[in-house]
Amino acid sequence: MINPALEPSHNWRILLQLRSITVVGQAAAILFLFLFFDDYTNVSIMGAVIAIYAIINSILWIQLRNPELPGNISYFLQLMLDVLELSIMFYLSGGTTNPFIFYFLVPVSIAAVVLPLHFVLALSAFCILSFSFLMHFSHPLPEFDETHMNITLSEWGMWFNFTLSAVFISTFLNHIVNHMKRKQTWLSHNREQLLQDEQVLAIATHAAGTAHELGTPLNSMKLIVEELIEDANANLIQQNANKEEVAEANQRTLADAQQLKNQIDLCSKILRKLSEEAQITDDWHNEAIDAKEYIEDIIEKWRILRPEVEAEINFMNNKPPRIQVDTTLNQALINLLNNAADANPKNLKLSSHWSSNEFTLTIKDKGPGITNDVLKRLGQQLTTTKDGMGIGFFLSNASVSRRGGTVALYPVEEGGTITEITLPII
Repeated sequence: MINPALEPSHNWRILLQLRSITVVGQAAAILFLFLFFDDYTNVSIMGAVIAIYAIINSILWIQLRNPELPGNISYFLQLMLDVLELSIMFYLSGGTTNPFIFYFLVPVSIAAVVLPLHFVLALSAFCILSFSFLMHFSHPLPEFDETHMNITLSEWGMWFNFTLSAVFISTFLNHIVNHMKRKQTWLSHNREQLLQDEQVLAIATHAAGTAHELGTPLNSMKLIVEELIEDANANLIQQNANKEEVAEANQRTLADAQQLKNQIDLCSKILRKLSEEAQITDDWHNEAIDAKEYIEDIIEKWRILRPEVEAEINFMNNKPPRIQVDTTLNQALINLLNNAADANPKNLKLSSHWSSNEFTLTIKDKGPGITNDVLKRLGQQLTTTKDGMGIGFFLSNASVSRRGGTVALYPVEEGGTITEITLPII
């Protein structure tokens, strides 16, 4: 989610939109004066002022494409320009007797929302000076022939002024409130994400420390097992042909010791890999890969770990998209597959599909399912469940979220759970 408060063009867009409305309104007023008051000499001057004002506004609209827009001082000077333009227009059209004189409050309102206090006070002072000047110096409004309609020019102006004020309050202030709500939502979302990242970092730090701690006892066990294997081999050689039972027992001991050694070697290999991958760099396993090929590779590795699992796999036939992956995502997917297999290793169903912007992997198991209370907490906070999937699911959810994806669990009425993993397509 993009921070609304950090969007550089937002405040400028508000100013230029209101300026555009002002230009259109002033142009309509000039057209009215031109059509009904042929002897009013200030129409051409006012038209020229509006034209210059419109050109400046158009240039600023083009500059909105630049992500590095000027800061508060430039914004303040633009509002000062608005007040100056209004002062000239009111000077040529009745001064403080003009029904639209209170439009001075619009630039002040914008400044109060966007700028620091000292800029707001300076702009307010400039508006007060302009208003005071116009109380004594201005060109009078033309006399309106009331025979054409049963309403005075002043009443017409008051009606339009009230209408514009109502529209301004209902749209501009509502826009500001909604913008502040979006900003608050962004802050809340990122606060939750930061807390989750801190928890993941704490677990990762603890895992790295545990890996180093486990290295010493594993090496000791490896030496002991190697000695047991040597002793078992020596005992087998020393046995007589008549002592077949003892020989078989020693042979079984040798096989068990050999299997134990293989498991210890595997643990040592995993721990070395964990220590190496803890050194994260900018290009750490951050690559784009064919989604179908990637999932098939993950499932193949998972089948080696869980040979007892029965799984049905279905993929779409059309050309698969590419997704961005890393090692943490590999571990997350294997962990989610293990969760489903732990629930029930029989009749697992794996399927995938994709749209124009996201890839989805679905895992359906026939296990007992999980309660709605646990569903609400999983992935959002560290949760302990009876089957031990709380922390694992939390880390998996964080890894998928890091890649811009989501993990969702859905209970199945006939029993079991659907795990749905979505990843963005690049």
